[in-house]
Amino acid sequence: MTPILTNIDSKAKIFLAQSPIHFNFQNEATDASIQNVTVEAYLWRGNQIDVPTAPSLVFNNIPKISPDDNYIAIEISNEVRAFITSSNLNKNNPQWAYNTTGVPTTSGEGVYFHIVYKVDLESEKQLGTFFATTGYRYNFEQKGGGYTTFEDGETFRKYAFGINYDFSAINLTTTVATGSTQTMVNQVVVNPSTRMSQTGVKSLIAYINRLGLWDTFTPFGKFTESIETKRDEYSNSFRDPLNVNAQIQHLKQVGAPKGNRKFSVNTGLLDEKNNYQIREIIQSPKVYLVIFSDDTFTFPQIGITIDSTVATIDDTGITIDSDTVTMDNIGFYSKFVQIPVKNGTTNFLKKTQLNDKSSISYTLEFEEVNNFINDIQ
Repeated sequence: MTPILTNIDSKAKIFLAQSPIHFNFQNEATDASIQNVTVEAYLWRGNQIDVPTAPSLVFNNIPKISPDDNYIAIEISNEVRAFITSSNLNKNNPQWAYNTTGVPTTSGEGVYFHIVYKVDLESEKQLGTFFATTGYRYNFEQKGGGYTTFEDGETFRKYAFGINYDFSAINLTTTVATGSTQTMVNQVVVNPSTRMSQTGVKSLIAYINRLGLWDTFTPFGKFTESIETKRDEYSNSFRDPLNVNAQIQHLKQVGAPKGNRKFSVNTGLLDEKNNYQIREIIQSPKVYLVIFSDDTFTFPQIGITIDSTVATIDDTGITIDSDTVTMDNIGFYSKFVQIPVKNGTTNFLKKTQLNDKSSISYTLEFEEVNNFINDIQ
């Protein structure tokens, strides 16, 4: 059966693939006479309307477990999650790239999937079209079983001077004709009315939150960086007789060193409401550490820079080399380094005002996932 796509216009059509994705199938009589079900799942990226011609997953003749059951259940979170985090085009999804003059560039935050099924000898039916991210739902049942967005009403966030901020939210206004895996996530610019000064290292933590969307956290505490060097050592088993002066020989050799950078980042003093955000960072499957320099935009660039020359818009055969710096960018950092890291923090001991008074802060440990001296061939 050709999939008949449906609009994704409610929270019930959003699935978080770090948690189980269950579907229960019944026959038309909704009784225990049901025997088996065949399920086809179509998974794809890109435009919603471009559904694949063949199913990505097929579950053939799945029997019911108990004779008294009036349904048959399947669970597909592993398959959906694998499709999100890896594809033929990119083995590193989802991605996030900071932008000095606009919102960050994101990709691969979710996929579409569509379910077609057939129970026993009945005609084929369809459950519809859904969207999935790599999110996970702890405490969601207590919040009504749906996802929530992250705004300042839920947590007391702190913002720093010189950093562009945004937040991501699921877009439930697209249609089959207009939807794509990129437009399913809205990036909204945040312009905080109050900002604080970061002393020492200026940094930002970007991570995948519990919805499977990119979120950021600004630390204001102590920031330290260290390098752990590992090297292989071996001894020469012979001495060249032509070089008779043994004092200038390296009788012990070392291979190319591998340096791992480690970062210890203290959050600074927090409100108790920030506990959930720290837990999200520790549990996040992908984290970036963005470190800024002290260089900020000090004047606007009028026009578009093309090969270091300002050109008029009358010339249509041009290539854009950089974004125009507008008045809105003045005072924001112009230079940064984005470092992919992994969590080194494994334990989370929740701090509260009752137990810890005003001293609510956490120290997060990160390790760069690339070697400081890159020896990848």
